[in-house]
Amino acid sequence: MAAADVAKKPIPPRPPPVEMKPILAGRLWIVVALLGALGLIANPRFNEWVMINLAPPEEVRTDFSKWKVNGETELRVTLITADSTRLDCAHAQTFEGAHCRFGGDKAPWPKAENAPVDDNSPDIIQPYRTSPDNALLLVAGLWAQPDVAMRLHREPPTGVQAKRLGRFDVTCRVRFVGRFDEVQLRWDTGAQWQAEQAAWVAKPMSCTVNNS
Repeated sequence: MAAADVAKKPIPPRPPPVEMKPILAGRLWIVVALLGALGLIANPRFNEWVMINLAPPEEVRTDFSKWKVNGETELRVTLITADSTRLDCAHAQTFEGAHCRFGGDKAPWPKAENAPVDDNSPDIIQPYRTSPDNALLLVAGLWAQPDVAMRLHREPPTGVQAKRLGRFDVTCRVRFVGRFDEVQLRWDTGAQWQAEQAAWVAKPMSCTVNNS
């Protein structure tokens, strides 16, 4: 064969590059994700975290048959942190050392000597409405309960509009300590006082903040 013929022989084209397939294809990723989700669901600690932090609280119906002196029951109220200072009652009567923030003449109740400046008011009675029954109940020292005090610490209402504060539920075990025949209430700072009849007063034994 002549040298010229060898030189003219065409050079075969290079083969196309081999496509490298991903180790985990799209469908395999779905399988891995499903297996991971099943693993989480089967994890008891994960389930406990979901129930505490994400699950809605079980409905608590108010048991009015327990509303008597020394009666104990579980109930729920819905709050915002501004309620710690804007809900008030006025009356001269005390129950086991607890009293309204204002006396019968609507003047501020005098502070005890050597009382701390900020103690979340363990002896202050305030008005609330139960959820979902909307029944009036006065509770002493609700914001001094550890769970509720921590919620107040995490979202202090100072300088924040009430409508911007997060609403949350509090479930409490309470003991009834007495009843006002008539008491003056107000539901916001500076609002008009209104009279309420036969208003029960309770002290919390323990409280838990829900959906917060």
